[in-house]
Amino acid sequence: MGKLSLATIAKSLDEMLDRQMTGQARIAAHLVVAAEAAGCSPSQVITILESVAASTVLDELWITDETGHVYLTNVRDDDGELVPFAFSPDPKVQKQASAFYSLLQEPIGANAVVAQEAQVREIDWQIFKYVGVNGVDKPRIVQVGNALAFEEQGLLTDTYASPVMTAVLGVFGEPELLESSFTTRLPEVHVIFEAILSQQMAVHCMLAAAFIASAGNAGWTEDDINARLRRIAEHSPIAEIYVASHSGAVTHSNVMDAPAMLPRMDAVGPLAAGKVKTVEHAWESEGARACKAVTVFHPEVNRLAQVVEYVKDTALVSPRYVIPVTPD
Repeated sequence: MGKLSLATIAKSLDEMLDRQMTGQARIAAHLVVAAEAAGCSPSQVITILESVAASTVLDELWITDETGHVYLTNVRDDDGELVPFAFSPDPKVQKQASAFYSLLQEPIGANAVVAQEAQVREIDWQIFKYVGVNGVDKPRIVQVGNALAFEEQGLLTDTYASPVMTAVLGVFGEPELLESSFTTRLPEVHVIFEAILSQQMAVHCMLAAAFIASAGNAGWTEDDINARLRRIAEHSPIAEIYVASHSGAVTHSNVMDAPAMLPRMDAVGPLAAGKVKTVEHAWESEGARACKAVTVFHPEVNRLAQVVEYVKDTALVSPRYVIPVTPD
């Protein structure tokens, strides 16, 4: 009988988060440029970022100036004040954060990325995963962060630990435990992976809707905006991005021959004023790939956003993944 090792699950989870968080950071990089071009002050940009984080699973955004000083973040202390931070190039000063300093040296068109494995954060000993990309307008670091909490996504019970727990075991250096522990409960693993994937894709949608709103306020042309969406898609796991009006009429997309109406609009249903609505569409198939779509209504900008990803059958999150046969 085929069995999955906890090490395989942990690695698959980390790789999936790498890809999803890279996409989030890339959209955030363009969002900041658009918001500032529209005349938003730092506090106004922070409000936009806080709105996205408050309605999704995205925990943290850290965005710097050319020197590595963070001036845009949604992270606040117990008194409600923004947490001050500056990236250092010295690993002796910042064991974890210093890895991202190299992004400041990347040229604007580099599409560079630094993805860290989940690890204990030096400032408070929480287990966090960070991914960062370079700026698209000037040297800067655009970083997103996710906390891996034991209760996150709902733990599996009985004899099998959740994918989040396996990542934690990996952080604390227990390779023998990961390699020697197996499960045959693929359906339950897949349910958790699909939930994580859908929630991460919803972050893409919220950021994309906010980006389009800011770009419109900045007076950017449709061609310029769509070109940026294509750049985002080319360097992230996102295959298709659609942003539409409240009625579902597509206004922007990375797809050259985008349809007039939002795909899968019939499954979206009524949209309540002032409320975020997320729709996880059923898996679709295309050859040796499975297609996953998520649509989100962003009430503050009155826009719908839909992202589509294609997942290979060899990816653990795919509904068609088959456990390799493991000798007893």
